[in-house]
Amino acid sequence: MDKGYRLFERIELNEPKNSHERSVSQKHLIVSINRHLSELLNTHAGSAMIDIRYGSPDFNDVLASNANLVRYIQQSIRETIEIFEPRLKNVHIEYKNEQPNPIKLSFNIHAQVFHNANTHSMSIPISIDTDGQFNL
Repeated sequence: MDKGYRLFERIELNEPKNSHERSVSQKHLIVSINRHLSELLNTHAGSAMIDIRYGSPDFNDVLASNANLVRYIQQSIRETIEIFEPRLKNVHIEYKNEQPNPIKLSFNIHAQVFHNANTHSMSIPISIDTDGQFNL
């Protein structure tokens, strides 16, 4: 079964009970995934009641203690997505080193999504601002 909208999106849209069985367009699926990734990555781990692992760690705490900060962030993003965004498979996080702003870290999320009996590759550019917020 293709996975379309998340539960809370179906509730917001006042969808009928069995709407999870209905396939959504690829455009709506991508929008739903992007919205969830933004919510997921901008939630601090430990602040969501559903699971203390939900969200991203506070990277400000690791700035001084971690010499491999970029690798740590890549791993954290990948693990968070693999646990909490089941619509994405084969997740790989690529660091974009060509950024002109040295205080802003940029990455690409590369993953595959299954939709309408086909596997589609997708790439989502993300960056972390100086305030620790993820921008998708």
